[in-house]
Amino acid sequence: MKHKLIVLLLSFCFVLSAQNIRITSQYEIPLKNVKSAHYPTLNKDGDLLLYSAESYKGLYLYNFRSGEEKMISHDQNSGYYPIFSSDNSNVFFRKTTFEQGRRYDALESYNLKTEKQVQMIKPQRDLRAARSYHNGAIVQADNKLYKTTFGRTKAAIPVYVSAENLKIYVYVDGRRTEIQPLKGENINYIWISLSPDNSRILFTAAGQGTYICDLKGNVVASLGYLNAPVWFNDRFVVGMQDKDNGQNVTSSDVVMLTADGKLKKQISNPNHIAMYPAASSKANRIVYSTLDGKLVVSELSVN
Repeated sequence: MKHKLIVLLLSFCFVLSAQNIRITSQYEIPLKNVKSAHYPTLNKDGDLLLYSAESYKGLYLYNFRSGEEKMISHDQNSGYYPIFSSDNSNVFFRKTTFEQGRRYDALESYNLKTEKQVQMIKPQRDLRAARSYHNGAIVQADNKLYKTTFGRTKAAIPVYVSAENLKIYVYVDGRRTEIQPLKGENINYIWISLSPDNSRILFTAAGQGTYICDLKGNVVASLGYLNAPVWFNDRFVVGMQDKDNGQNVTSSDVVMLTADGKLKKQISNPNHIAMYPAASSKANRIVYSTLDGKLVVSELSVN
């Protein structure tokens, strides 16, 4: 790297079953654009990082290779679940507006080379998290799945999952199906994501824990208490285990678990209140934010 890294002393490394996983370095990213950075998002290659200020206001880009920082948007909510395009040429994010007291969200694109911003989907009342798609993105809004691309494409629509009214919906070949992984009424599903191989769904049931199910809703693993979970790869997930006193977060650790929930090890520095991890298995890299607005990188060696 061309920039100077702020390296933190490590006092731990660990062995995970037959998988040897070591934390080779851990450091804080020396950001200049914002005083308090939160909600990191890595691209698949792990060399580009999106982050936001508090309350998802503004969207910024950090390049691990060059150390360059770039502001993408000042808008409120633009830092809420942004994504990279499949070729890393664009970033897709939301832009929030209000009309007569009602909130509307548009899907915007930002070209990282030309810095040109384009509205991909006009403001909607119920826009969900986007997924990258061949030459564009797909996103759910108002119980419909929208496809938006730069030019025409014949690529098949990939599997898409979303939380709508705190329920899980799966779109396969564009067909929308509600699944109910857990039995009981008034179960609220949050933090829903699809595995890299598109075969399983990671989700949290509020007050009950985090689970993995197949596309039909059959639970295949229980991961226990784990908030803001994300996939590291098809074999591992990463999330935070936080505690609060009813008003403020008092502690939080970022941990890695096997996808069967049987093995768990801590990733974050024990002295940090570590939250909202992002992961790239290709780069063997995990990034988390601290409660006081620092972004910390854990570089891994996985054998």
